[in-house]
Amino acid sequence: APWGFCLVVWSSLCPRSSLALFSSLATRSTDSKMAMRRLAFETGRALRETGQALEHLGLRVQKNDVFKQNFSRHRTVMGVYDKQPSISTDSYVAPSASVVGEVSLAASSSVWYGAVLRGDVNEISVGGMSNIQDGAVVTVSKHNDLGFPASTYIGHYVSVGPGASLHSCTVEDGAVIGSGAVVSEGALVEKNAQVADGAVVPAGGRVPAGQLFAGNPATYVRDLTEDEIGGRRQACEDIHGLAAEHAHEFLPHGTAFRQAEEL
Repeated sequence: APWGFCLVVWSSLCPRSSLALFSSLATRSTDSKMAMRRLAFETGRALRETGQALEHLGLRVQKNDVFKQNFSRHRTVMGVYDKQPSISTDSYVAPSASVVGEVSLAASSSVWYGAVLRGDVNEISVGGMSNIQDGAVVTVSKHNDLGFPASTYIGHYVSVGPGASLHSCTVEDGAVIGSGAVVSEGALVEKNAQVADGAVVPAGGRVPAGQLFAGNPATYVRDLTEDEIGGRRQACEDIHGLAAEHAHEFLPHGTAFRQAEEL
């Protein structure tokens, strides 16, 4: 009887979650493991929403409308069912960035303001000391009809400029993707190569190691000099240092900020 009562209350307070849960129970899937993962996810979501709904109900009884106060629901790091981000402890994700799904950030990497890494249907891997700058977008495909990997791989010491777009591609160590550049599905940017600002690397395209490509579609411009390539590691390290300064300004929720101000 108590369980039946709880089920009725939950169904009335959380119709969206209850419908999702019952649909999951009623749907037959050829992949039993995926069905169980989704069932577990919907059950957890239902319990969380039930707790919130009961808290709101209690506040209504007390004639307390504090729960109606506006607040940001933005989640910087978020999983999608069983696909969860893996983020190194010393990497930096800006408060307005979005890291979603199966995304791995290696040591000393950084994701800047407004950038989006969405690994909801496949994997995104970002190497150590690499940076995804403001407003850049990195996405994946579920599969690639051209036979290339549908995931997105970004190597070590890679800089992805502001507003760049990378989709199901491979960017090797030391490469630079310019501001507003587009690297399309199945494309390969080899080690120490550079895609100029606003350039478009077409699907399945290749930028050879140590070369600069520009234009739409991107074509060869010239070979990069040793000085240009040699300065990239230091540039990435400088960005990592700047990220550490930004991270210091965004303290966790609570009263830790008071202790920091007293120092």
